[in-house]
Amino acid sequence: MKLVFNNISKKYKTKIALDDFNITLTDGIQALLGPNGAGKSTLMNILAGLTKPSSGNITLDNEDTVKMGAKFRGILGYLPQNPGFYPSFTGYDLMKYFSVLKGIAGPESRIDELLEFVNLSSDSNRKYGEYSGGMKRRLGIAVSLLNDPKVLILDEPTAGLDPKERMRFRNILSRIGRNKIIIIATHIVSDVETIADNVILLKSGKLILSGSTSQVEEHIVGKVWNKPSDINEAEEYVLLNSNANIIKHGEEVSLHIVSDVKPFENAVAAQPTLEDVYMYFFDEGGMAGEKK
Repeated sequence: MKLVFNNISKKYKTKIALDDFNITLTDGIQALLGPNGAGKSTLMNILAGLTKPSSGNITLDNEDTVKMGAKFRGILGYLPQNPGFYPSFTGYDLMKYFSVLKGIAGPESRIDELLEFVNLSSDSNRKYGEYSGGMKRRLGIAVSLLNDPKVLILDEPTAGLDPKERMRFRNILSRIGRNKIIIIATHIVSDVETIADNVILLKSGKLILSGSTSQVEEHIVGKVWNKPSDINEAEEYVLLNSNANIIKHGEEVSLHIVSDVKPFENAVAAQPTLEDVYMYFFDEGGMAGEKK
């Protein structure tokens, strides 16, 4: 499959939420990264047909998704950040309810299969309002997969989850990532660093970089540094500089710094990570610094 965003722009009076966004996506997990207000949710809402772009269009295998209408909706899955499921419904009842809305005939076997897949079979008769945050997210994934979508949108899917549930969520996404275009809009880099086939950086409505994790990391080679330190110096430095964090290995302490220039004489170059890429492009304090 080929999903193409053609010159997508969206303006709200004086605010530009998206500015001439162009990209072509194929099968796999697409990590859409950007800070709050970058335009991620606007882009996802346009793809889902919930918002009209001011200009541009989206095509799937050369067909305009708006003109496809019900055909496109039939192969689309969408999990918004706050799905608003009825708290008094059981997990199973919600699955049955959305099966009817999606026009899925004889859905019982599909519901059972998906509840098993997201490890909620034993909790299917509990009310949604009694679910933990992770259980709610897993049920949301199950609902979004009811129609076996070819395009799946997940908007901030791990917000508020504990580390165990986030890991479980990543494992689920890895298992369904084949033969689908899965777009994960998030600002939590660790949730996508190990599973993304493609990374898309969005800032102030503009596409600033895209590629595999290794490809985007290459853009900041020579701009990431480690420096041996003591805890007092390290804590003082990170208070004054937003482009650094403290790394502890037993009794040893070091500063991990993202900077265009070598920040200290005894700093050594380090291998960039996706988190470093995020910090480099989205840190409001800027990356350049004076040598010490």
